[in-house]
Amino acid sequence: MKRPTGVTIIAVLTSFGAAILALSSFAFFFVAIMVMTDGDAGEPISVAIVGMGIAGGTSLLIFAGVAACLALGVLELREWARIVSMASIAAGIGVTILSLFVFKGYMVILLVPSIVCHLLVMTTAVWMLVYFLRPCIKRAFGTLAA
Repeated sequence: MKRPTGVTIIAVLTSFGAAILALSSFAFFFVAIMVMTDGDAGEPISVAIVGMGIAGGTSLLIFAGVAACLALGVLELREWARIVSMASIAAGIGVTILSLFVFKGYMVILLVPSIVCHLLVMTTAVWMLVYFLRPCIKRAFGTLAA
């Protein structure tokens, strides 16, 4: 069966997400290296920042690898990739809703752009989830429609 266009779009979006995660991990590593080479490298707060930079960078790099594998699985129409994508999208929707309420009190983050970005992310995520649940997409991934 030919790969549906929406599946390709979702794989490309997932690849962009993986690239953003990878670049973010390098930013964390860069901050850790900067603090390690600073004159105050032995101070407890500097050690904590280095630890957080290394842990955060490693976590983001692992997430980037998972997202890249997921994008490839979706492109190859693997059933496991559809299921893991739907679970990831559902978790992402939950975290997006949570972050909207958590960050609303910070004065540094402007309220209107924050709400607009959250709504954009939510709209895209809901579209992806609904798209993966369509019977013709289930068949494309090799699942019989329920």
